[in-house]
Formats: sequence, structure tokens, C-alpha cells
Amino acid sequence: MTAENEGTELYKQFEVLVCTGALLFRGTSRGEFSQRLIDALNEGVRTDTSSEAVDFLPLMNVSVTGIQDGEKKIPRMYIAKSNIIFAAQVSGNNQGKPLSGYPFKEKLPVIVMAHIAVISNINYTLEGQIYVDTWGQVIDTIESNVRFIPLTQVKIEPALPGAGSRYDFVALNKEHIISIWESPGQ
Repeated sequence: MTAENEGTELYKQFEVLVCTGALLFRGTSRGEFSQRLIDALNEGVRTDTSSEAVDFLPLMNVSVTGIQDGEKKIPRMYIAKSNIIFAAQVSGNNQGKPLSGYPFKEKLPVIVMAHIAVISNINYTLEGQIYVDTWGQVIDTIESNVRFIPLTQVKIEPALPGAGSRYDFVALNKEHIISIWESPGQ
């Protein structure tokens, strides 16, 4: 990927925090202008060649932190999506105006809590909103055919080392969910 391709109007960039268990990755992911982070994770992203990254998430300007070790800087890497427990959008750089033609379906927010796979002998809990279709249920969303499900207004407990505990958006890999339930008061 060349520098001139990275900033074109056809692409937008997301600063993301990717958790795979023993390692945390913080870097920039690039998607097509019409893609959100959840779309890039579930559908794949086109690279600067004719290839499409489907099973791996490309990241640029990456800081790799071991839960037990120090930090390393790597200019470009590819993370296997099957190993991603979750990806949190730290910030977004929406180049240009948002697309008005993006399909929108009204959904109802439901607060859920999810236990996720053990990371360095620590059980983590994510609490956030999952959007279910009108008249739908949580089971409809988690049994869908996508790998990553979107959560908003997410709180992660305990906080990840050096990474914070609250995020506006997290894409959670269903393969790493131990259990999920509606939070009390729903």
C-alpha cells in the first residue's frame, strides 16, 4: 500500500484496539469509504492490490503490547480474525461526508453482558448495547451468520492493561463468547 493510496477519498481509516488474548494491538485499519469497522471485519477489506483481506485484518502503524511483556512497534501486520476476541474503535476518521444511501433498519437497543474467553487467566465481561431488529430477540442477533456482532456504549471489566475500559463501539467475535445475557432492568 503506497502513501498516496492510504489517504484517498475511496477509503477511510479507523484507529482500533484489537484484543487477541495475550496480545493487544493498537493501530490503524483502512476500509472502503462505504464500510464501517463492523463491515470490514465481517466482509473483508480490499487491499491496494486486487486481493481482498477476508480472514485477516490488516493494521498499519501498530503498537503490540503483551499483557505480560512490553510494547513493540510494527509498520504493518495482518491479524487472523479467528484469533480476535474483540476490536474496539478508538476513533474514526471519516474522510468526506457520510453516505446517505447506506441501508438503515430501525433496531431496538438492548443492554447485554457477555463473558468472553479467558485472557491471561482473567475472565473479562463486556457490558453494552446490542441492537436487535424490531420485534426480535437477542438470540436472533447472536445466531446470525456474521462472525462479529456490534456492541455500543461498552464497558470492559476489568480494564485492559493500559487500554481503558469504555468504548463507544466494539465488534465482538461470537466464537469467543462464553455466555451472553440481558442485563437486569431490561
